[in-house]
Amino acid sequence: MDKLNIKISLANRLYPMNINPHEEKIIRVSASKIDKMLKKLKEKYSVKDDQDLLAMCALQLCVRLERTDSQKKEAKQQILDDILSMKKSISDII
Repeated sequence: MDKLNIKISLANRLYPMNINPHEEKIIRVSASKIDKMLKKLKEKYSVKDDQDLLAMCALQLCVRLERTDSQKKEAKQQILDDILSMKKSISDII
């Protein structure tokens, strides 16, 4: 599959990327969300250094990811518990 060369702007800097064409939309949407997050952080905390803003953004995104992973694990465990409970109920009936 041919690669696509694009440039992504983050914190007023351009980053060239060589990507699969089917990933372009996801990457552009993600970059846009990061820029919006940087703008909000800049307004909220009056931080002027882009590197500090990027670090704060990275931390927030990782916290979200960890929360999501934790919720998925909890949901998966709940489903397994429910299945085991149903299996026991069925066994008790039979």
